[in-house]
Amino acid sequence: MKPYNFLTKMKSDKFVVFLFALLCVAFAGCNRDKDSEVFTAITQGFSGSKDYMGGNIVYWSDGDVLRINGGTYAVSVDGEHSNRATVNAEGVADFGGEYYAAYPASMSSIAANGRVTFDITEEETYSAAGGNQVVHSIMAAKANGSKLLFQNLCAMLHFKVKGSGSGRGAKLYAVEVESDKPLWGTMTADYNDATGNWEVTSFSADANTKRTLKFTSPLVLSDAEQDCYLVVPPVSEGTSFTLRFVVENSDGTVKVFEKNKSADYTFDKGNIYHFNDVNTYDGTKMMYGGNEVVARTMDGSEVYPYQVYSGTSWNHLMTGAIMGSAKYIELNGDIEVGSTYNGSFSAILDGKGHTITLTTANISLISAVVGGKIRNVTIRANSPVTSPVLAVNGSTRYFGALACRAYSNAEFVNCVNKVSMTCDVDFVTVFVGGLLGNANNCTMTDCRNEGNISSNAYYIGGVAGQGGIMTRCSNTGAITVTSSSDAVKTWYCGGVAGYANSTSVTDCYNTGTITIAKKSSVASYYGGVCGLANVNVTGCYNTGTIACNVPTDETNKYVGGVVGGNNDGTGIAILNCYNEGTITADGSVKSMYVGGLLAYDKKMSIRNSYAYCTLQGTYVCGIVAYGDGLGANVDIENCYYYGTITCYCGEIPCNNKFGIAGSSINTNKYVIDRCYYLSDYTICHSSCTNNGTSATLSSAVSLSDDAGNSNSLRDALNRSGSLPSGWSQWTNCASPAHVVFGN
Repeated sequence: MKPYNFLTKMKSDKFVVFLFALLCVAFAGCNRDKDSEVFTAITQGFSGSKDYMGGNIVYWSDGDVLRINGGTYAVSVDGEHSNRATVNAEGVADFGGEYYAAYPASMSSIAANGRVTFDITEEETYSAAGGNQVVHSIMAAKANGSKLLFQNLCAMLHFKVKGSGSGRGAKLYAVEVESDKPLWGTMTADYNDATGNWEVTSFSADANTKRTLKFTSPLVLSDAEQDCYLVVPPVSEGTSFTLRFVVENSDGTVKVFEKNKSADYTFDKGNIYHFNDVNTYDGTKMMYGGNEVVARTMDGSEVYPYQVYSGTSWNHLMTGAIMGSAKYIELNGDIEVGSTYNGSFSAILDGKGHTITLTTANISLISAVVGGKIRNVTIRANSPVTSPVLAVNGSTRYFGALACRAYSNAEFVNCVNKVSMTCDVDFVTVFVGGLLGNANNCTMTDCRNEGNISSNAYYIGGVAGQGGIMTRCSNTGAITVTSSSDAVKTWYCGGVAGYANSTSVTDCYNTGTITIAKKSSVASYYGGVCGLANVNVTGCYNTGTIACNVPTDETNKYVGGVVGGNNDGTGIAILNCYNEGTITADGSVKSMYVGGLLAYDKKMSIRNSYAYCTLQGTYVCGIVAYGDGLGANVDIENCYYYGTITCYCGEIPCNNKFGIAGSSINTNKYVIDRCYYLSDYTICHSSCTNNGTSATLSSAVSLSDDAGNSNSLRDALNRSGSLPSGWSQWTNCASPAHVVFGN
C-alpha cells in the first residue's frame, strides 16, 4: 500500500485521478457582479464526488450540484473527459469579498467565514456509469479570480478484485474497512490563506470505525481486474486496519474474507492509497497476491450473524435449519423474495432498514414466527394481494404480509407494511392484519401499516388482526369491511388491532379511514385503534373517519372512536386517549351503538381523555355508548366531549344521545366525575328500564366561555381565571390545541 499524490501525479496514466470542477468565468477587464457569476472550476489534481473514472481521466457529469456560499448550482460539463465545468451562479451571496464552494452540495454547508462542514456517511454506495465506479469524494474550493480551485479533503482507498475458476460469476456485494480510528462522521475544514490549501480542523465521529462500500447491483467477478474505491477521512497514526470482502456464490452462500494490517499508517487528504496486489476469488477462497485471505466464520451468533445480500442468499438460509433456530440474520440490502418460508421462524432478523419485496402474487414472507425476533424491515409487493395464501391451523386461517401468525413471545420492532391486500374468503375464523394476522402473546413496538386492507375476516387490524403488547404502533392505510356475499362475518376490526388481549396498547394511533361496506351476520365491534380491547389502552388516538354505509342491518354494531368494545378483565382503562375522527352512519342503519371513545363496555374505566368529533348512530354518546352488565362500578373521570351528535332510529331521527354515557343494564353504574359536555345533551342515559346509571357527579357541568357561548368548549376550558370547582390537574397543549388532562 503506497500513497499517490493527486497534484504531482495527475498526468500519470498508471493511476486513476479524481478531479472536480465548478465554474466561474468572469468578464475580462470588467468589474464582477457579486450577484451573478460564471465560474470555471479547476481541479488541482484532487478528486471529487460523482466523478466517473475512465482510464486515468476523471471528469464532471451534467446535473452534478455544487454549493457556492450557501446556494446550490448545477454543473454544465465542458465536454466529456474534462476536468473543467461551468456554472452560472445567479444570485450568489458574497462572503466578505470571497467566494467559497463545496462539492457535493447535498453533503456540505458553508459558513460566512468560509468554513465548510461535510458529513462522511457510514456507507458509500457503488454505482456505475459506462462500467466506471461513481465515487463520492468530498471537495472544497475558494475563488481565484474567476476560477474555483477544488481540493480533495479526504483520502481514497483503491482495491483490485477479479474472479478465477468457479469464482467467475460470483458476486461481490460489499467491501468494508475497519480501523482503530474513526472513518465516518462530521468533518470541518478551513481555508489556509498562507498555504492556499484547505485544512481539516475537526472530525467528530465518536466510535465510528467502520466504513463500507456497498454495491447497488453486485459486482460480478470475472477474469478482468476491476477497480473499487472508497473515500475515508484523513487518518493519522492508525495502528490496526482490516479489509473485508463480502462475496456470494451462485448457490446463495455468502462468504466474508478479511485481511489485517497491524502497523502504523496514515491516510492523508488528497492522496490515493493503492492495495496493488489483486484480490482473486476462485469460488472457495480469496487470494491476495500469493497469500490466502482468512475467511470469517459466520456462525449465526450475534457477533458473526448470517448475512443476506440478495433473494438468493435468503433462499439459501430458508433451505437449511437456520431460520428455525435462534440464529442471528442480517439483511444488508433491499432484496426480492418469491416464496413463503413455511417453517417455524425462530431466528433473530435485523433488516437494518432495508426492504423485502414479495415478487410472487398473494404470498407473505413467513408463515409462522415462533419465538423469533424481527426488526427494522419493510415489506412491499410487486402487486396488491388479492387472493392471499392463508396459513392454516385447524379450522383457523391467517394472513399478514410479514407473517401470517406469531406466537411464543415473538417480538417485532420497527417493522413496516406497504402491501395492500384483499382477503374475501369463506372460512369460519380468519385473522387478517397488514403486518401480522395473529400476534397473540407477542410484542410489537414501533410497527406500522401503510397498505390498504379490504376483508370479510373475523379479525381485521391495520397492524395485526389480533395483537399482543403493542407500543407506538400505527396505521395510515384505509380499511374496508366488505364481502362478495351479502353479509360479512367480521367480529372485530380496528385501525391498529382488531382484537387486543395481551397486557397493553400504548401510544398507538390510526389516521386511516375505516369503512363498513356490508351487513354483518354477527354482532361486530369497530374501533379507531382497537376493535375489541381487554387491556389497558393508554396514550392512543384516532383521527380517521369511521363510516358505516350499510342500510337495514339488523345486527348490533358497536363503534368507538378509540375502542369498539371491552368484554373481559378488571381494573383496565382507557387512559390519556382522544378521538378526533368523525363517525358516520347511513340513516337507515339499525342497532348501531356509537361512543366518542368507547362503544361497548363491561369493565373498562375511562380517564383523562376526550372526544372532539361528529357522531352519528342509533344510540350515541360522547364518551361511552353502552354498558352491558358492568362487572363493577366504572369510572369516567376528567373527560370531555365536544361535537355534534345525530341519532337515527331506522331512518327517523330520535333522541338516544347523551353527552357522556349511555345505559347500563346492571345494578352497577358509571361513576361520572369531573366530566364536561355541551349543554345540548343530557349527561347520561337515565330513562331505560333496569338502567342503574344514577351517576355520581361532583362537578359534571356543561361549560360556556366567558361570553356565554356553549359551542366553544375548548375556549371555555382554556379561559383565563379560576377553573370550575373539582377540576383535576390540566395543561394547555399548543399542538394540537386541545386540553390535555393530567393523571
